[in-house]
Amino acid sequence: MRALRIALAQGALFDDALTALAAIGRDVSGVTRDARRLLVRADDFEIVRARPSDIATYVERGAADLGIVGKDVLEETGARVLELVDLGFGGCRFVVAAPRA
Repeated sequence: MRALRIALAQGALFDDALTALAAIGRDVSGVTRDARRLLVRADDFEIVRARPSDIATYVERGAADLGIVGKDVLEETGARVLELVDLGFGGCRFVVAAPRA
């Protein structure tokens, strides 16, 4: 049986996701934002680094067991996945832009 595979979004949530995993006792010391590898073994699980828009699809199709991604991205994908918990970090700003008059 393969290790638990968690998909993490490369981007704004990456560091917060690693901090959350460390807070529950997972050793993520070998995982860095700058690493080039897309699949990293960490502690007793694997981390898949992916674009935020791909996370829900990875989970939906079984390429990852769990994913950590922004709720906005999750809703935009339309993937049929279960949202387990709001981790309480991240956030996005809604900005309206218009040309100068």
